[in-house]
Amino acid sequence: MIERYSSDEMSSIWSEDNKVAKWLDVERAVIEILEKEEITPKGLSKQLKEVSITHNEVLEREAVTNHDLAAFVDVLQSKIEKDSNWIHYGLTSSDVVDTANALLIKESLNIVVEKIAELVNSLKNKAISESETLIIGRTHGVYAEPTTLGNIFGNWCLEVSRGLDRLNSSLEIISYGKISGAVGNHSLISEDIENKILEQLSLKPEPLASQIVSRDRYADLFSSFSIIAGTYERIATNIRHYQRSEVGEMYEAFKQGQKGSSAMPHKKNPIGSERICGLARVVRGNTQASYETMALWHERDISNSSVERIILPDTFKLIDFMTRDLISIINDLVINHENIESNLNSAKTKLGSQKLLSLIVSKGNSRDEGYKFVQNITQNNFSIDAIIESTLSEFDDISKDEIENCFNLTTNIDSKIIEKKLKEL
Repeated sequence: MIERYSSDEMSSIWSEDNKVAKWLDVERAVIEILEKEEITPKGLSKQLKEVSITHNEVLEREAVTNHDLAAFVDVLQSKIEKDSNWIHYGLTSSDVVDTANALLIKESLNIVVEKIAELVNSLKNKAISESETLIIGRTHGVYAEPTTLGNIFGNWCLEVSRGLDRLNSSLEIISYGKISGAVGNHSLISEDIENKILEQLSLKPEPLASQIVSRDRYADLFSSFSIIAGTYERIATNIRHYQRSEVGEMYEAFKQGQKGSSAMPHKKNPIGSERICGLARVVRGNTQASYETMALWHERDISNSSVERIILPDTFKLIDFMTRDLISIINDLVINHENIESNLNSAKTKLGSQKLLSLIVSKGNSRDEGYKFVQNITQNNFSIDAIIESTLSEFDDISKDEIENCFNLTTNIDSKIIEKKLKEL
């Protein structure tokens, strides 16, 4: 992933040196338990605690082995003075790699979950503070009926919250490792010892494993990523619409010294929201790649390996970046209440069409005839006075007050209900 979309925190987790450090954590846990079980000589676990390995050391050896994990084992053995022959005892490469992957994923997910919770809180605060702000509701991008800005923010908030629930579920599903050997048959390390090793690493054992942790677990995680990215894209897309010149109801903050265009000085563009929309497409592409890695030959092949070396670090960095970006956009969002009110008033004769139709129908008139009548007067931009006059002329059982009430800019959304539903999060 390019540095532009990577936080220091997530880049550190997915650095090559940290990956090697996690491999070492797995090897240490294995030897520690094997030593307690009196399978390996005493003192080996102490030697391992004092060892460190860099990615460059592994790379140098990999030039010979053409196998990064085998190179890592060679380097590790070379740093152990006594009983180094017991290093990697009973293990296959995937025991170390997949178990270490689970550790990296858990560490990364804890950060992502924390940031998404922060986003939920930001949206909740906006929803509560704007719970009584009337705004035009739009369907198909066209005027529909009044709603509240609090309801819009609340809707976004609840969707992000559901995405957070999915990721927490995925965290449970992905928190599995394996220490069961070449084809998962426990030929050297028993199931009981595997349980003890993985418990020490705060992981669960892959049941009835092949040579790897099953890749449906990874696919589940990426599915959750795609859904949360889709939610972010939905929010960002709507902010872009609200910022359009002819709407002008909400804007991304524009900093001192910022330039919206190299050619047009007047421009204030929703670049953060556009960036989120673009990156969501990359996340979905990575998710498709994760699905493709599920179908491996027999107990395994390594067609998944090259894919995961890219999509695991990249997708975590993207989701982390997009979440931080959206938090900033929401927290600094400029809400133009004057434009919101102006747009409401200019659309007033459209926003009461359903109420007027329902009033006509409630008096016993034909729904189809009523629909055609209301469609004609609202689509042809009649003024309120003209609408009242035409309706009174057409339907003698309807009063002026009843017609005017149809076009009062109100909604039945209770601000207290919004607050109550969001406080349950």
